[in-house]
Amino acid sequence: MEDTISQERRNALEQMESTPNMQRRLVIFADYGLDDACATLYLLEHREQFDHIDILPVGGNVHAVEALSNIRKLLCAARDSGTDLRGVRIIDSTDQYQRYCHLPGIHGEDGMGDLLPSVKSSPVPQVPYADWTGEIEEGYRILSLGPCTMVRRALGDVKNLPGGRILIMGGCIHEEPNYNGREFNDGVDHFAFNWTVRRPHAAVTLDTCRVPAFNLAGARKTGGKLLDTFVNRSVELAQARHPEKCYIYDYIAALALVHPELFEDCPTYLPEILRDMHVLMLKKEYSDRRDLL
Repeated sequence: MEDTISQERRNALEQMESTPNMQRRLVIFADYGLDDACATLYLLEHREQFDHIDILPVGGNVHAVEALSNIRKLLCAARDSGTDLRGVRIIDSTDQYQRYCHLPGIHGEDGMGDLLPSVKSSPVPQVPYADWTGEIEEGYRILSLGPCTMVRRALGDVKNLPGGRILIMGGCIHEEPNYNGREFNDGVDHFAFNWTVRRPHAAVTLDTCRVPAFNLAGARKTGGKLLDTFVNRSVELAQARHPEKCYIYDYIAALALVHPELFEDCPTYLPEILRDMHVLMLKKEYSDRRDLL
């Protein structure tokens, strides 16, 4: 079967999960809506945790071509605001077929809130997907912020396996779904999502995010950082739809990557995949905090 993981490959994954990640290489799969932009800026603010960051824009909130354009714009703005982009690369996957959905009411017409001007070139090295899969180094970690289409594909194409658990933004257990009866990243490519959570993983789901500590409804950032601008735009667009709720999902996933100590792993059995899904939930002592994001 296509989605079957051989025991040999499973053993290799488990062995790598127990091996310290000495290279501190992060690969971000993101579909560059507003929440992906917030997550990326937050991770760039915590560059000390990573020696290398490869960003693979994917289809989801927007077409993969638009996602590529958006990350170029975002990184240009980050560079101009003084962010150190050494060790950051863009991986171009636009030649790979990927599903997407246009959601201007949530993310603006360009998917990223219509906040930044177009740019002519990338401010960091840009590597074709096919070249990247052949040279990626052992020991990288995966953060999946969009549909898992390219995560599934990349794990079949790369020469080396990832280190540690894959951190996924996606899925819901008890909370009401937000896209065709599923969480968005799950709903856009349900097969790829189920395939990915069969591997060692931790998932930030709608259940993880929809707690008082992460509700930014009515909040306003005043620090003047680029991240503050994107958070404020997210709040504005959310307020137009439902004034009482604003959860910046991918931003919360980035928080879980940088500060895993704030969360606990809650395995939840899913009959459709015949195994547990490892959902991250905010620890009770932080449930009413409003200063985490």
